[in-house]
Amino acid sequence: MDVPTVFRWILSAFAAIQLFYALRALRPALRAEPGRRVDPWLTVADHAVGAAVSVALAAGNLTAVLYVSAVLGPILTCQLVRHLRPGGSPGVESRTG
Repeated sequence: MDVPTVFRWILSAFAAIQLFYALRALRPALRAEPGRRVDPWLTVADHAVGAAVSVALAAGNLTAVLYVSAVLGPILTCQLVRHLRPGGSPGVESRTG
């Protein structure tokens, strides 16, 4: 796949931004309490694997894009399921009454 030079630079910059956000999300993930660790780690994984997708696209390697997307798909699905699940986050008590 032939990617124009301008798009290579844009995708490379986008990958750098995603890596920056992955590093920013790493600190809360490391400090998360035992009952609340999944969401911060999913955020770190989302940004890190998203950066890999951008790099693979910038390189024009469709095989790598497919492999990395196969990893990114379950991460995004897990985030969606956790977001849509009724009852909020695990370990959070309902304070009604």
